[in-house]
Amino acid sequence: MTTTVNALGEKVVSVNTSPYEQSKFKSHSDWRVRAIVASNLHLRTRHIYANPCEEKEEAFTYVLAKNILKKFITIADLRTQIAGYLYGVSSAENPKIKEIRCIVIPPQSGTNGSVTFPDDLCDSDYLKNLEPLGWIHTQEKGKGAIFCF
Repeated sequence: MTTTVNALGEKVVSVNTSPYEQSKFKSHSDWRVRAIVASNLHLRTRHIYANPCEEKEEAFTYVLAKNILKKFITIADLRTQIAGYLYGVSSAENPKIKEIRCIVIPPQSGTNGSVTFPDDLCDSDYLKNLEPLGWIHTQEKGKGAIFCF
């Protein structure tokens, strides 16, 4: 038996025959919680650190401006992976140094475990003087962003 109050303030008593009718409704997507957390993603960008790795003379060095990474993180979702192509230029002094100038986010389909986007690179006048450098994607909560070069 369940007791509720309607919009007019009248008490309504109903008899429930199955257990699911007695439990409170809870959305599986928890959209409200996700929206609140997503609105605070920009705060997580204050603590971005790069792990030092073993440097090799033949390896490339990539430079990514924090504002580009911050924008990528703030549009992300904690439960759905997103990905983008990295475009940039080579340094005039050292061709082994690559400066990432933009992240192109094509139409894609993402889940919490994977993301799928077109194999073809984007074609735009904005990318005319840039070279494709790799791709980046987010992972589930706590694992951050992954760069693939």
